[in-house]
Amino acid sequence: MATGASLALVLTTLVAPSVASAAGYPTWAQVEAAKGNAAATQAQVDLIDASLDSLEKAASDRSDEAVSADQANATAQADLAAASQRADELAADAARARASADTAKQEAGQLAGSLFRTGGTRTMGTDLFTSPDPGAALYQLGSLTQLGDRWQTVLADATTASNTVSSLSEQAATAADRRDALAKDAQATADEAAAAQASADAEVTSATQRSSDLYAQLAALKDSTAELEQQYRAGVAAQQAYAAQQAAAKAQAAAAAKRPSGSSGGGGSSGGTAPVAGSGGSGGTGTGGGGATPPVGAVNDPAGAKAYAATKVGSGAEYTCLVQLWNKESGWRTNATNPSGGAYGIPQALPGNKMASSGLDWQTNYRTQVNWGIGYIQGRYGTMCAAWAHSVANNWY
Repeated sequence: MATGASLALVLTTLVAPSVASAAGYPTWAQVEAAKGNAAATQAQVDLIDASLDSLEKAASDRSDEAVSADQANATAQADLAAASQRADELAADAARARASADTAKQEAGQLAGSLFRTGGTRTMGTDLFTSPDPGAALYQLGSLTQLGDRWQTVLADATTASNTVSSLSEQAATAADRRDALAKDAQATADEAAAAQASADAEVTSATQRSSDLYAQLAALKDSTAELEQQYRAGVAAQQAYAAQQAAAKAQAAAAAKRPSGSSGGGGSSGGTAPVAGSGGSGGTGTGGGGATPPVGAVNDPAGAKAYAATKVGSGAEYTCLVQLWNKESGWRTNATNPSGGAYGIPQALPGNKMASSGLDWQTNYRTQVNWGIGYIQGRYGTMCAAWAHSVANNWY
């Protein structure tokens, strides 16, 4: 419990440059004035709670936008890669066809030259009747006939090859134009993703700073500590998020079970299909993926995330179960995303912003994600191995 003297010291220390003094947030002077008046104190507590809600929502919205922008960037980069590959393949096909056409034209020219020098089959037909050796003349006529037939075949091949070159060249040019257009689109989406991430990072930083001051004010009003108030608020939010997470996962799994076999479905702790290339994890089969490139600030460090998780659950059977579970869900990647299901992060929170109860930096901090995921498992299953067993049996957790 804070004494009057200690409270005065806290207020004197923190009332100076306070980020919470910004418009819309309570000031330390207001907090101090409310002390001793139950109604005024409660009003300030309510204002601080509302301020925290506003800060968390703003930070969460920016992070959601950054996740969406990263998904769009991943899709654009994948489209560009596919278009580039197609353009290269068509260019190579056109080059091979051009080489074949050149060879056929050259052979046709050589054969035409031979026919011209011998006079052709018509002259040999006349020589057959005037030659002193009709047998030899007949043999030569047969050879020239075969040469003429060969020339006709090679000429037809050369014509076909020339048409093929023309067609493939047009296709290659069209593919190259598409590739170039997609390259511009991809650069634009990459720029948008970077801007969205910068906005999210700035919002999270600002909200974290303001939240610290607001929790200090809340603690002063309640004769508590900022840490205790933050833990309480996070605990309440986490329990709500855990319940919503399991309900969403269960509903998604049920919906996936009703879809015809082979149809696509959402994942994310729900037993959906494996994630598409360039995006993230699934509660289905296989490991999740990340964006084409991790968001600015995202720490895709599976080894680091596992090491951190080991400090929370130990290195025994519980850790082994957790590793297997999140290998399946996300490959332990911070930005593992399931675009169809909306799940995000190492534990595949559905949606990702549920992890805000563990920290406003949930989009980019694997520690925040691990903390939330372990808390979720402990709250809903009790142990990591129980969650893993449930995932094995039901394809979601």
